[in-house]
Amino acid sequence: MSFRALAVTVLAFVLGACVQVGQIQQTNPIRTMSFAGPHKDVAQCVRQRLGGRVQDEGFGEKYVIYDAVKGRQSEGLTHWAVTVGRSAAAPDRGFAELRVMRPQRGPGPATVAPAPLTAAVVQEYWDPVRECAARAK
Repeated sequence: MSFRALAVTVLAFVLGACVQVGQIQQTNPIRTMSFAGPHKDVAQCVRQRLGGRVQDEGFGEKYVIYDAVKGRQSEGLTHWAVTVGRSAAAPDRGFAELRVMRPQRGPGPATVAPAPLTAAVVQEYWDPVRECAARAK
């Protein structure tokens, strides 16, 4: 195999391994809630508590706070995203959703199934969201 072919193969593998925020957003939320108060304040609080990156969607109508998680595959998690937005039905109310990406099963029949998502991991990411929403009232 030539150096160029090897470089293209490695690049394709690396790019294929990257998860985009849109891929996380396509998963079903594992936790949801609605709250009273300004959604921007809740999003800022969640960002301060959990870290991660922020993507503004809809010109401030919805914020997605997200990040990759290293070394947590054994707890059933590789990426997380918290969406905080303004409720369409009532502008003085907001909503929050937690989504996660789970480890993928490797190829072949001898691979072990990914570890289940633990309740402790879910609470680690969801409790700050609930606390920030409670403070916004």
